[in-house]
Amino acid sequence: MFSLNDCIGFITNIASKRLSEEFNRRLESYGVTRVNWIAIYYIGDNDGISQRELANKMDVNESSIARLLDRMEKEELTVRKKDPHDRRTARVYLTEKGEKLRVSLIPLAEEFQNDVTRGLSSDELETFKKVLDKMVDNL
Repeated sequence: MFSLNDCIGFITNIASKRLSEEFNRRLESYGVTRVNWIAIYYIGDNDGISQRELANKMDVNESSIARLLDRMEKEELTVRKKDPHDRRTARVYLTEKGEKLRVSLIPLAEEFQNDVTRGLSSDELETFKKVLDKMVDNL
């Protein structure tokens, strides 16, 4: 018989929600959200990333990315520049302020990762990732 408490979708949703809420709480003092951090991370890791590529990496639609980048530009964290080879494409870069924030947040993200995975072996973590990947592939 079906039990919601044993349902993988329900269990992973609860876990994801709790992880997101805790990471957001830790980011509050920096004045950013988890979504801001993810964008800052990917932009810094992929200098000149297009809005479309960023949307794909973050698994959100392009209009959401456009609004997010509008806010981040107002906060002077990012800047968009037209691609010289394709004027329809905007490339996204971190400003000096955005890069400083990224550098200051990386240790926080590492600490969070360590806190969340405390007591898990590297084999357990690898198995966990493989299982989640298989579940997503099944969809």
